[in-house]
Amino acid sequence: MIKVVEKAIKGWSKDPIQRIDSQDDLYTIFSKYHQGLYKNASELCTLCGFDVGIIIFSPTNNPFSFWHPSMESIIERYRNPDQPLISDYDRVVETNVRAKIEHLNRHLDEVLNEKEQIKDGEKQLDEIDKTREKGWWEQISLESLNKEQVKEWKTFFKTLVPK
Repeated sequence: MIKVVEKAIKGWSKDPIQRIDSQDDLYTIFSKYHQGLYKNASELCTLCGFDVGIIIFSPTNNPFSFWHPSMESIIERYRNPDQPLISDYDRVVETNVRAKIEHLNRHLDEVLNEKEQIKDGEKQLDEIDKTREKGWWEQISLESLNKEQVKEWKTFFKTLVPK
């Protein structure tokens, strides 16, 4: 007789999607997912040049929206999908909005790179801190000092800092 052994599939498994009844859970899920929705819509606009409009309502019925390039141009294209944007004003506005978004995305990339460099610098400092010789003031627990010793330390450190 051959015995069949089922193996559990390792890796990512998706939970079934079901309605959330708890109000607290609804608020939490909404706050997490609506930002992700905006991020994905923004990426579609940036990477593919798509025009996107999103309106969502929170569990408390507050409206949230995302429009690219503008609400007016998206709604007009929705009403008349076959008609190209004719207005010179719409073209200027759309071009200006796209240029601003590209500029902001470049700035965001610079900020994220700086953030990454700062994190790398902090890691290097942490590594250096692990191996460096500690000063006498770092080897004594502050909780072990009495009131007079704290005053002495305070006076000592004030003399080290020039005014």
